[in-house]
This record gives sequence, structure tokens and C-alpha cells, in this order.
Amino acid sequence: MAFLTDHPALREFLISLALLAAAYLAARFASYLIGVAIERPLARGGIDQRLLSALKRPITYALFLFGAWAAVNRMPVSARVDTLVDGVIFAFGVLLVTLALARAYSIILDWYAARSHPEAAATELAREFNPLFSKVGKVFITLIALSMLLQHFGVNVASLVVSLGVGSLAVGLAAQDTLSNMFAGFTILLDRPFRVGDRIQLATGEVGDVQSIGMRATIIKTGDETVVIVPNSLLVKERLVNQSRPTRHIVTRVEVGVAFGSDLGRVKEILRRSAVSSPRVDSEHEPVVLITRLHESAVNFVVMFWARDYAEQGLARTEVYEAVHDGLTAAGIEIPRPTPRIIQE
Repeated sequence: MAFLTDHPALREFLISLALLAAAYLAARFASYLIGVAIERPLARGGIDQRLLSALKRPITYALFLFGAWAAVNRMPVSARVDTLVDGVIFAFGVLLVTLALARAYSIILDWYAARSHPEAAATELAREFNPLFSKVGKVFITLIALSMLLQHFGVNVASLVVSLGVGSLAVGLAAQDTLSNMFAGFTILLDRPFRVGDRIQLATGEVGDVQSIGMRATIIKTGDETVVIVPNSLLVKERLVNQSRPTRHIVTRVEVGVAFGSDLGRVKEILRRSAVSSPRVDSEHEPVVLITRLHESAVNFVVMFWARDYAEQGLARTEVYEAVHDGLTAAGIEIPRPTPRIIQE
């Protein structure tokens, strides 16, 4: 002890090493406790387990950084070195806190969007707004962390904000289309003319299912397995057809022609029975059979029925066509075929 008393620099160095070792042991012990808490049966699969798993490393690293900061402050080093090391440790600490907050924020948002609400509409609204709130929240956390770092290293944040405000005006004028798409995306999420999973028909004729509604564009997957990326501003301005609302039922038309002289009443009955023969057709809605045209070689009919699901409209139409063909053939009703004419001059 007398030796250490005569050498204060060595004593402070040993104390710093002891603090560093104690911080390391405390971090390891905290990691062990968190691991035990994660493995509890009550925490498995819940938000507690996800939060603890996401915060395990940031907490243990933060404990070690705190010990490193305390150890460095006791070391007999120059003020310049002490300030440099203190700034590095502060930057790492802010980075850890930022990552921890961003992870916890995302986990809480996902949990809130996935949990059951009293109303189904509230659940759908939470899921649709989840990507937007997630991005905005992470950007906000990052800006707060950046301002803390700049303030710590002596940068005047107030003057920087003023400069950024003037620059953002020029950027806003140059990025009018991008901002328009962002505001349009926010309008779509609020007004909800369509939702993720709905099948919509664009003004240009494409039909597809909505995969995601982003801040700039909406992704639509068509029936031929291609992806259409539509800017949100176009979706707000143009006319759309939402085939999923108010129900998934969709009116389907099948056109048939029979030869002149056929029993039209019998043809109507065959078409009506053929329409309801498919299990993909809603039998609660009575099919409608109409004569649309007296063609030069046939009497044209159209039968309109309600497919149970727009996703199976093609299959329903095919099955009805097959039933119509079999029914007309069994009844001996002729389906006229194109007859070529040869005109000799």
C-alpha cells in the first residue's frame, strides 16, 4: 500500500483497470440475467421476449461503456486525450441508445399492428399506417441523436437548423414530384380508397392486387405475375375501380349464340341452369339472361352471374362455358359456326 501511495499515477491506473474489469463483469452478468428472462415460459413468443432480445446487446454494451468512461476519467492523462476519449465514448453511447430506441419502437409498432383490436377496421388501419409511422419515427429518433452529437461537439444546432430551412426550400422546389407522391400516399392511407390485398383496376386497364402502399408509390401485382409500380399522385388523380369492395363478388358475363329457329325459352333455361351449376357462382343471386343481338347468322345471348370471388372469375367463366356447351349439345340446339362465302365474279 505504501508503494501505491508513493506512486499515485500507478494507483489511479490500477483503479481504472479495476473499474473496467468491474464494468465488463457487470455487463456479462446483465447479459446473463436478460438471457434468463428471455427463456421464461411467460415471455416466450410475446412482446417481452422480443424487446429483451433486441435490447440485450445495447444494454450490456452501455454498461461496459459507462465503466470505460469512469475508468478513463480517473487515468492520469492530458486534458486533450481525456476530451477526445470522452467524445468517442459519448458518440458510441448515443449510437447504442439510438439503435435501442429504434428497435424498441419498431417492435412496439409491429406488436400493436398485429394484436387484435375490438374493431377489424382499427386493425387494418394500424397495419396500413405501420410502415409510415415506422419510417417517420426512426427518422425522428435519428435527428434527435444527430442533434445531441452536434451539440456535444460544439456545433450550434440552432444556426444549422436555420441553414437547413433555407436549403430545404430549394430542395422542396426541386423535388415537387417526390413530395407530391408522399402527400398523395398519406392521403391514400387516410382516405383508404383501397387497402393492401384489394384488387383494383387502373385507368390504363391493368388489374392487380395491391401489395404495398409506400410513401412514394404503390406496388400492384398483376395476374400474369408482374409488378406494376404506380406513383401515388397518379392514383389520387385518376379514376380507379376497386373490385374488392363492398364484397369480393363480381358480375361476370358469358356470351353465347344459337341458330335461328331455336327454342329461345329453352335456350334461356339452359343458360340459367348452366350459370348456377358451377360451385364458384353465387347461387343466392339469380342469373340474368338477355338477348343482345339478332346477328346475321345467330341469335346472341348474354348470361350475367355473380362469381363468388374475383380471384376465381376466370375459372367460374370457364365452368359456365363448359356447362352451356354440354347443355346446348344435349338439347340438340345448334351453335352456329362461321360459314365462309366464295363470291365469283
